[in-house]
This record gives sequence, structure tokens and C-alpha cells, in this order.
Amino acid sequence: MLNRRLIRIKTFQALFGELGEQNSSAEKIISSVKKSMSGLRSNLFSVLSYGPELSHYLSIKQNPLEFKYKPTEEDVQTYKFIVENPFFLDLANHQVYAKYAQHPTLKWQDEEDVMFLMYKEFKNSDTYKASTSNPSEHNPIEFAKSLYKYLILDSVEFEQLMEDKNIFWYDEKIPILKSVEKIFNDLETSEEITIPSIFRNEDEDLAMVDNLVEQYSLHNAELQKELSNYTPKWDSDRITKIDYLLILMALLEFKYMPEIPVKVTMNEYIEIAKMYSTPKSSKFVNGTLDKILKEWKNKNLIQKKGRGLIG
Repeated sequence: MLNRRLIRIKTFQALFGELGEQNSSAEKIISSVKKSMSGLRSNLFSVLSYGPELSHYLSIKQNPLEFKYKPTEEDVQTYKFIVENPFFLDLANHQVYAKYAQHPTLKWQDEEDVMFLMYKEFKNSDTYKASTSNPSEHNPIEFAKSLYKYLILDSVEFEQLMEDKNIFWYDEKIPILKSVEKIFNDLETSEEITIPSIFRNEDEDLAMVDNLVEQYSLHNAELQKELSNYTPKWDSDRITKIDYLLILMALLEFKYMPEIPVKVTMNEYIEIAKMYSTPKSSKFVNGTLDKILKEWKNKNLIQKKGRGLIG
């Protein structure tokens, strides 16, 4: 599920990618951001599809009852936990999922070796041992949930594969995990699989992208000039391009997005600087924004309204 930080990150990435481009335009950047946002849904399905695809793969190629040697009880048990899991079976037959499966973003059939490595990795994990410690009380839904959480948070093989397939995986993994958790939480109450929307509020989320990019395009030159007044010993070449852009984006939220509280803007861009820039960047971004904010408030340049008045 998209949150406001991820929207800011995706907008920042699109703006950063267009820095210095001659043919850059607000429309092009907005289109790029929205395409990336919509891709989050396909990336969620890429994760979800691991369960049904693993189940299918094991049933066809790794059935322990067909091994030449006598399988262990654990081999048979684990096989059944996957192949007979009602969540994976229901998901495979889910109308929305089935539509994705016709043209998947990630084709697990092409990644069978890696898929099986992940399976063996999971079998040897403490997560697996905890979820199968008492077979008589086995909960197949909790087992499926634990598999997805392990993949997203702990599997080295899965992390490497997703980073290769999805350049936004680092940004999207936690929102995707939240969406997976929501699917299982909703399943407890509704007893059916519901694929959540990637948006909290689609109109508001898309409008935020429009506003960020349009305000940046309109006021970029002005904000750069303002910033130079507060960093006289730092020309733009000495400030990292990432920090420079993050500060400009924060300034436009201060001044031209009245519905966003200044504390929210400060916290968000400081955190993004910690994620994407140098170890000292967050302090630099914090100090610069704090200095400008104080002066702009004294000059009455910041006018907030509605939710923007909070904080």
C-alpha cells in the first residue's frame, strides 16, 4: 500500500532522473511517477505468486512420494504444508490473481532453481521450525503468512532476485509486506481473499504527485535562489545533488502546499535523506530546513490551512 513517504520517494526519484535533461517536462515526470505507483500492484502480485507457483512446482517436480529414496517424515510433511495449503490453492483460483497470472511481471517458471533454493532456505529457518513445531496444531493460514514474511524480511535469495527484477524493491518491500499482512488480517474476518488497493485514497495520492511536480516546475528557479541565500558558503556543486533536491522539495511543501504540516515535511525529507544520501546528509538537511523555516515564519511566508495547521 502506498504511503505519503513512498509517494515523495517516487517523485524524488523521477525528478532526480530528469535533472539536467533538455526535454524534461512536468507531464513527463508525472507520468513516470504514476507508472511507478501503479507498478506497485504488479510487484505485490510478484510476491504473492510465490506461494501458488511453489505449490505447483513441488507437486510436479518435487513430490517426495516419487523420490527414488525413502523420504523422511519431515519431507512429506513440508510438501503437504505447501501443496495442500488452502491459501495457495484459493489464491491460484482467485479471479483478480488469475488475471495477473496470465501476464505475470515475474515468471517463477523461469526462476525454478532460485525458487527451490528459497524453499530450502525457508525449511532450514527458525521461522519454519516455529510454525511447524506442533504438526497436530498446524495452522495452514499462519504457515502461509509466515512464509511470505520470511521471504520479504529474511530471505537472502529472495532479496537478491527482487532487487534484480524490481529497481524499486528497496522502497516497496515494507509497503508490500503491509499489503500482504492486510490480506491475511482481512481473511480472518471475511474468510475470503481480498486484494487491497495500492492507494489509501487514490484521488488524493495522485493529486499529491501532480501538485509536487507542478509546484517544483513552477517555482524551482525561485527556490534555488532562496536556498543560495541561506547557504552562501555552499554552492550547488558542493551540496550533493540528492540533498539539494530534497531541500528544494521540502521548501516547496513549506511554501506552496498549505495542507501539509511543516513538521510532517521536515520529518519526511530528513528520513529520506537518511535512506538515500550520505551519513551526514540528514543533519545538513535538518539544519538548513530549520534555519529557513524560522526565517520564513518570521517573514510570514508560510501560510498553512486545514490539516496543514497541525503542528
